[in-house]
Amino acid sequence: MEAPTPASALIHSSTLVIMGIFLIIRFNIIFEFSLIANLILAMLGSMTIAFGALVASFQNDIKKLVAFSTISQMGYLFCGCGFFCYNEVLFYLIIHAFNKAFLFIIVGYIVHFFNGNTDLRFMGSLSIFALDLLFILLFISLNLTGLPYTSGFIAKEFLLFQTFKSDLISLLVRSF
Repeated sequence: MEAPTPASALIHSSTLVIMGIFLIIRFNIIFEFSLIANLILAMLGSMTIAFGALVASFQNDIKKLVAFSTISQMGYLFCGCGFFCYNEVLFYLIIHAFNKAFLFIIVGYIVHFFNGNTDLRFMGSLSIFALDLLFILLFISLNLTGLPYTSGFIAKEFLLFQTFKSDLISLLVRSF
């Protein structure tokens, strides 16, 4: 997508990516009556987490790395919708949107800093030239991964706590 960095950050972090999850939350009454649909949501979410994390591990392009990281994070939200914890999913959705918007802006700034180069193999010595940018990027990344005492940790803890309930869907998903 060709757009200025703030517009790209807004579109990717809060508008396009999370709209599907928000619609599932909005129409949760439909999913409340179907146990199979929730099982499919939970299984699809767990596969999305694994796929996004695996593909992101082998990326050399920084924008693709952030995009596949977003795919992996959306898997958490699909799993949360499959476990009937819509309030926790909405909380994590808001936390993720803010963090991902900041991350897209920082990544856009890094790409501009390296003259449009998006290949990570050619982005060396950022700590020498822009130490403050490196600390901001590190803090946002650790917040998204769930470093203890950050908002990402609290949001993920709420979601993961729901998987330890003893209802039928939790038992079926944990059995796989």
